[in-house]
Amino acid sequence: MTNSAVSLSTACFGNRIYDREDAAKCFSNLLSIGYRRLVVDLYWSVNRRTWSFCPVSVPVKSGVAVSSDVSNTTTATASADPATITGNDDSHGHTLYELGSYKCTDDIDPYILADVLVGFFRDTNSRLTVYTTYLVLNLHVAASDSTPDEPASTISGGQLPSGTELAGPMLGSALDDFIYSPAQLTSDRSNLNQSWYKVEQGYMPITEYFTVHENEAGEQSTPDGWPSSKYIQLAKRDRVLIEYGSIDSQLVGYDLSTGESLVFPPGTLTSSVEVSATTNGTLTSGCLYEPGLTRVSQTNSSWAISNGIPVPDGLSTDETMASLSNVLSGVTACGLSPMLNTTLFGQTADQQVEHYRNVSLSSSWAWAIGEPHDAKYGGGDGDPKYDRCAIMDLTLGGHWRSTNCTEQRHAACRIGNSPFSWVLSDTTEYFSNVSDTCPPGSSFAVPRTGLENTYLYNYLLSLPETKVDLSSTDPARREVFLDFNSIDVTSCWVSGGHGAKCPYASDPQQLERRTVLVAAIAGIIILIITALTFFVKCNANRRNSRRRKRVIEGWEYEGVPS
Repeated sequence: MTNSAVSLSTACFGNRIYDREDAAKCFSNLLSIGYRRLVVDLYWSVNRRTWSFCPVSVPVKSGVAVSSDVSNTTTATASADPATITGNDDSHGHTLYELGSYKCTDDIDPYILADVLVGFFRDTNSRLTVYTTYLVLNLHVAASDSTPDEPASTISGGQLPSGTELAGPMLGSALDDFIYSPAQLTSDRSNLNQSWYKVEQGYMPITEYFTVHENEAGEQSTPDGWPSSKYIQLAKRDRVLIEYGSIDSQLVGYDLSTGESLVFPPGTLTSSVEVSATTNGTLTSGCLYEPGLTRVSQTNSSWAISNGIPVPDGLSTDETMASLSNVLSGVTACGLSPMLNTTLFGQTADQQVEHYRNVSLSSSWAWAIGEPHDAKYGGGDGDPKYDRCAIMDLTLGGHWRSTNCTEQRHAACRIGNSPFSWVLSDTTEYFSNVSDTCPPGSSFAVPRTGLENTYLYNYLLSLPETKVDLSSTDPARREVFLDFNSIDVTSCWVSGGHGAKCPYASDPQQLERRTVLVAAIAGIIILIITALTFFVKCNANRRNSRRRKRVIEGWEYEGVPS
């Protein structure tokens, strides 16, 4: 699946100011506007024995010890004189240390990102808002504060991080409740019958995208498969996958093996593709679409990500955003996750989030802008459901829009289980019956990835004008029904044909019955509590009456009887 990717170094620190509060706001903004893959540059500070977003090691004041719980390192004390540290208070009351061309607070560590992610995961844990986030950790050595704009020196031995100081285990520990780890993947792959296949149909992965082996006992396994996002998010209740990205040569002795149970090795979740594009969005290199190919193995699309998004120079803001939108649409249509590694118009995402939001929205490969528009439903049994069915509109470059389900259109039919092989139904039909028009050996379907969508779009364009004609006044020759609708519940879009049910919402009548039932039960409970209170009180009064009577008759004594 394609996911909007962004470099935190450019989106949050492009102005070379590394402030804790601003960084937290920037991270939160990027997550809330749809960026799912975060490329994180971390710098190891030898004198502080910690990781930081700041490329320069912030000096420690004299007499302040930096403790370490690693047995092969010694406790370090900074030698810098506080008088030589130039600092200014930021708007949040923290000290910004001026280190060459950088300004950094001394607490700009990875735990800021971990705290934001944990809060985001807890706030977006419903079925409709849950998504998977990917972290790519690029590791560097922080430059010395005495030469802040010079490359860092190579470190070795006790200068290297180890144990809990390693970046992967540090973030892994902070996000432990939400990680889908390499260890889990290995375990799941070893016996699919007990993992990915032991869930509801909607949680199972698409087997056409990976290799499956079966032993004599009928147990299936895979050497290269990945679970569906539903399985990770809803069955396992995990939210994040972490991968090591690039590791600088100055960290040549960095130990990757210690974090292998939590962090994927370099290249596991990333396959970088060099791309170039024209300003109208046409990719001149890097597109994974190849006419005539029908098998996944022939198109290496797994974890494909662009090396960057070309940003044109010399254009106005509106012209630049229009060009970026075109390029992003082209990148995702080619099966690549678009990577934003530019500070847009010199403003970071905590200062101006709208530009970054527009880039994220432009990365959508399915719905056209403004779609699906609000559904209209007159109400009453038997009324048609309006604007609740999806079509691919060929005049919109293959993007989708919602339409009246009572229109008559051809159906997009997948041949067998092939992701990239499509055929058009021979006749048009209402959505309720259109699945019956698919030719033998094919079935009514919907593209599941940007690349699948591109194969369908180009197939339709290749058909003779008698079937497809973009200039025709007949909408049936420009639009094709997809197996995607919200007939059951407004705004809950599902596949599975006309009768598909929304898995995220209860039936309104059932919900109403449940509400009445809950109210009735609550009333009964109140009556029971009232009755019990009444009886207990009566019983207590009765005991008190008997007690008073016994006291009068001399049956109850206080103290020692005489």
